[in-house]
Amino acid sequence: MKTTNLKEQVDKKQLLSDFNIEFHLRQERKGKSIQIKEKNLNHLLFLLEGEINVSYHEFHNHLCSGGEMIFIPQDSIAVAEAFSEIKYLLLSFNNQVVLNEEMGWNELREYDNERDVFHKLEIRPPLKDVIESITFYQKNKISSPVLNEVKEKEIFLMLKVFYSKQEVARFLKPLLKQDMDFKAYVIKHYINVKNVEELAKLCDLSLRSFTRKFKQHFNDSPYCWILRQKANQIKILLADKKIPMQSIIKEYGFSSPAHFTTYCKKQFGLTPSVYRNSLNGKHDSHIPYGGHVNSQGA
Repeated sequence: MKTTNLKEQVDKKQLLSDFNIEFHLRQERKGKSIQIKEKNLNHLLFLLEGEINVSYHEFHNHLCSGGEMIFIPQDSIAVAEAFSEIKYLLLSFNNQVVLNEEMGWNELREYDNERDVFHKLEIRPPLKDVIESITFYQKNKISSPVLNEVKEKEIFLMLKVFYSKQEVARFLKPLLKQDMDFKAYVIKHYINVKNVEELAKLCDLSLRSFTRKFKQHFNDSPYCWILRQKANQIKILLADKKIPMQSIIKEYGFSSPAHFTTYCKKQFGLTPSVYRNSLNGKHDSHIPYGGHVNSQGA
C-alpha cells in the first residue's frame, strides 16, 4: 500500500508571524494510505468526497464520509485509509488566536465535561461555501500568508455561528486542553526562571511566538506579568515580619541588600524596611503610602 506524506516545507520568512497556517487540497485513489506526521501542527481535515478510515492516538478505524470533517490534534500521527477515491482539504495550523478572538476559551470549556472521544462534524452549507472558496484558490495556485490567515479565521467564525457551543467544545476538546496546559505550565514555572527568554525556552517556543501566545492567554506582556507576580509575592513576604529580609533577598535572586532596596523603591516607592512598616501601619506620614508597581523593573 503506497503512502503519501502531507508534510510540506514553508518558508517562515514569508509568514506574517511565527504562526504556521497551511492549506492542502488533495485527491487520492482507493486503497491509498494517507499519513499526517507533522506533530507540531493541529489539523482540520475536510473530506469533500469519498470515504476514509481514520486512526490516531487511542482512536482506531473510525469511518469518515464525504461532507464530514475531523480534528486531529498536534502530537498525533494520524493514518487514513481511502475506501474509495477521495478528495479532501487539510488545514494545518499552530495558532489558537482564532478561538481566543472569536469564541473565548473559558466559555467553551464550560460546555464539555465528557471523556475524550472521537468526534466528527458535518460540513454544513455556510462552512461548505468557505471550503469551496479555498479549493478555488488552491486549484488556481493562489496562496499567501495573509489569505491563509483570513480563511482560517473565516472557518472558525463559521464554527461559532452555525454550530452549537457543545458541538464545538467536543470537536475541539484537544485544542482546549493545549490552551489549559500552556497557562498551567507558565503559572507553575515562571517563578523558577530569571527572565522571559528562559520561560519561552522552557515552553519550547521562540521568544516571538511565546510573547504572542502569552498575550492571548494572559492579556498582558510576559515581562510585565512576571514583574507584577514577583512584586505581589514580595509584598506578601514583606508583610510578614517573621521572614528575614535576607531570606527574601536570597529567594528572589537579588545580588545584595542594596539591589533589593533599589528594586523596592522602583516598585513600591519605599525602601523594604519602610514598606514593611507601612504594611503594619507604622509608616512615616511624610513618606507616600501604598506604593505602586513600576513596569520598568529592577
